[in-house]
Amino acid sequence: MPRAYRLDRRASQMTDTRARIVQAAVELYTEHGRSATTLKDVGRRADVAPGTLRRHFRTRDDLDAAIVERATAEMPLPGLDIFDDAQTLADRVARLVMATGVFLDQGTPWYRMWLREPMIDGPWAEVGARYGARWDELIRRALGPLVGDAEALAVLRATLEPTFFEAVRSGSRSTDETAASVASLVTPWLEARVRSLRRREGGALRASAQRQR
Repeated sequence: MPRAYRLDRRASQMTDTRARIVQAAVELYTEHGRSATTLKDVGRRADVAPGTLRRHFRTRDDLDAAIVERATAEMPLPGLDIFDDAQTLADRVARLVMATGVFLDQGTPWYRMWLREPMIDGPWAEVGARYGARWDELIRRALGPLVGDAEALAVLRATLEPTFFEAVRSGSRSTDETAASVASLVTPWLEARVRSLRRREGGALRASAQRQR
C-alpha cells in the first residue's frame, strides 16, 4: 500500500507540473506572443528545471498541442442540436447568436491570446480548421433557405465576429441582452432576403409557365 500511495502521489505531482507548465505558456503567449516566448521562458515562469520541462514537452509543438487540448476543453463548440425544434429563421438565428455569446464568454482568455499573435500552424491549424468547419455548418443550418445566398452568409458571419458582438455589448450588457440585440439587428434583414428570394422564385416559375403555354 505505501508503494501504491507513493506512485499515486508521483502521478499527481506530474499532472500538476504539466498543468503549471501549460498555464505558464498561456500567460506568456498572452503577454508577449508565441514567437517571442521560448521554452526557457516557459520553464522559468512555471518554476521548473529544463530537464523537467523536456520530460513533459520535448518540442514546442508538444507544448502547443497541450495548450490546444486545454483550450478546446474550456470552449467546446456548439452542437447542431441547438437548432432542435427551431421552426423559423428567427428562432435559428436567435439560438445561434446566443450560442455564440456563450462560446465567446468561455473563450475570452483564449481570444486575448489570439489577439496578441494569431497562431495558424502546427496543432493550431488543425483545431482552427475543425472549429471553422463547425461554425460554417452552424451558420448554414441557421440560414435555411438562404444557404445559397453569399451575401446573407457574409452578413451573418460578420455579426458573429467577436469584435461585433463585443461592440454591441458595450461593456455593460449581459450575454443574453447582447445576443437578443444582435439577433434583432440581423434577423429583419435576413427575413427580407427570404421574401425577396421567394418573389424571385415565384417570378421565375410564372415566367417558365408562360413559356410552356
